[in-house]
Amino acid sequence: MKKELKGVGKMRTKNWLSMLMVLLMAISLVACGSTQKPGTEINDIVQSSSDTESPGVASSGLPITPEKTTISAFIMQMPTGMIDVKTNTFTTEMEEMTNVHLDMVVAPNDGAKEKLNLLLASDDYPEIILGGLFNNAELVKYGTEEKILIPLNDLIDKYAINLKERWSEHPSYKNDMTSLDGNIYGIPAADSGTTGHGAASMKLWMNMDWLEKLGLDMPVTTEDFHSVLKAFKTQDPNGNNKQDEIPLTGAINTWNADPYLFLLNAFDYYDNGTLLKLKDGKVSFCANTDGFKQGLKYIATLYNEGLIDPAAFTQNEQQLSAIGNNEGVAIAGAAAAGHLGMFVGVNNIERCKQYDNIFPLQGPNGYRGTPYAKDVRLSGAQFVITDKCKRPDVAIRWADLFCSEEITVRSQIGIKGKQWDDADPGTVGMDGVTPATRKYLTFETSGEVAKTNDTWGWTMRLIEPNWKATFQVEGDIYDPTNYEARLYRATIKLLPYAADVDQMPSFWMNNDDSSKINQIFTPLNDYVKTSIVEFITGKKDVDKDWDTYISGLSKLNYEEYVRLYQTAYDALVK
Repeated sequence: MKKELKGVGKMRTKNWLSMLMVLLMAISLVACGSTQKPGTEINDIVQSSSDTESPGVASSGLPITPEKTTISAFIMQMPTGMIDVKTNTFTTEMEEMTNVHLDMVVAPNDGAKEKLNLLLASDDYPEIILGGLFNNAELVKYGTEEKILIPLNDLIDKYAINLKERWSEHPSYKNDMTSLDGNIYGIPAADSGTTGHGAASMKLWMNMDWLEKLGLDMPVTTEDFHSVLKAFKTQDPNGNNKQDEIPLTGAINTWNADPYLFLLNAFDYYDNGTLLKLKDGKVSFCANTDGFKQGLKYIATLYNEGLIDPAAFTQNEQQLSAIGNNEGVAIAGAAAAGHLGMFVGVNNIERCKQYDNIFPLQGPNGYRGTPYAKDVRLSGAQFVITDKCKRPDVAIRWADLFCSEEITVRSQIGIKGKQWDDADPGTVGMDGVTPATRKYLTFETSGEVAKTNDTWGWTMRLIEPNWKATFQVEGDIYDPTNYEARLYRATIKLLPYAADVDQMPSFWMNNDDSSKINQIFTPLNDYVKTSIVEFITGKKDVDKDWDTYISGLSKLNYEEYVRLYQTAYDALVK
């Protein structure tokens, strides 16, 4: 058994373990609303049906159409997904089951939004669009104003059996999806893990073996963290007599792997999703506060001392993973990532054991917090149908399958008998009480997923049943098949430090306000992200260039951005 680090053993065994049980019990209750049979296979939903709502379309069962139907689709392929979405085994199975062939325009995650915008502007867009490419304001723009996206209300009512079942389990979901004009223009994602490890996703993973070897405690304050990184850099913790250690690294354009996200939240609340903070009914901007400024100065000091990997501001997730999975000895002391598997492959068991996430740091002003999504709030869309679609009835039936447990498990975990199987008799899920229905045979992340080419991952995730909580947890928590349980535990210990703010609700605005939000946010967000990196890397000086930065925010109408959200919030709570 691994030796406990000084000062953290009691926290691990008492404080958060009890909270784990409480939260996971709650998670298990969420799953009770589903009427689907546990452990159901894909083949179980392939059945003939004579009921049709329009010629050649089955209202239930599979295939969807008796003859092959082709639908053109724009697909954003996530960076940690399959080798080739066009040849993926799940793609092939879906076509065989449904008789629906997707004529794909595939765009990598990095640059997909820009490519789609060009297609929409040129009137050369496909029939359906997959991926999280639309926020609420864009749904209003392309749905209400430009009429590119068609309303889905009637189609959902006739054909979306699984989506309506999810609505019955979570009545607020339908309201979240409905715009001010009463129409639904897209289906969003609601990951079953949102109530688990996605609830607090600004995590930083540290090499606990290095701490132990150097006789260091897990850092509590930003000063402690600074000292730990210096020790990682100078004291050869990997023992290879080379100064090859990277104290802190990360990546861009992926899930919360920017190292500054975790660190800024030691100085003040920082939300990279909206750049906003909601507290006691007041909406404010979080990228112009004194705490934000002090956080930038601190991180710039770390960078200037060579404690932050310069590549963290340019590299992608695959390059981050290459550092984490370096052959031979570990070379990274810490890394930011929404989950550990983005950094170290979970099947690299001995390396994976070395890392654990640390608690939020306390800054010099006493602030210590982490953004925490208390509730599942739906926003934007992962799936839309455009006005070019010749068979919207077929398209909605195809998409609705992704709201079922069977297709969700197949698209994200893989093939029964290969990646997963029925649970062993008498085993339980993550809450330690609910009978398990399935078990992982293997667990694949990042490059491991790409090697099998069996799943779609985040390429297409809609409103899911809570299927994760009933996967079997048995034996060593470091076993790759228990990875989801490990992530839940990594999240539970952060919850006592959840930021004392209110969760920003989903907003629907009128056409004019939505248009203004669209026009303001993209350049504003780009400016903030670029400025953060420039301040950290020394291209700009935090003290000398701060006023210029604030002036730039004003020129980009950040005050109007805040006002629009405040108005929308006030209208929502009346």
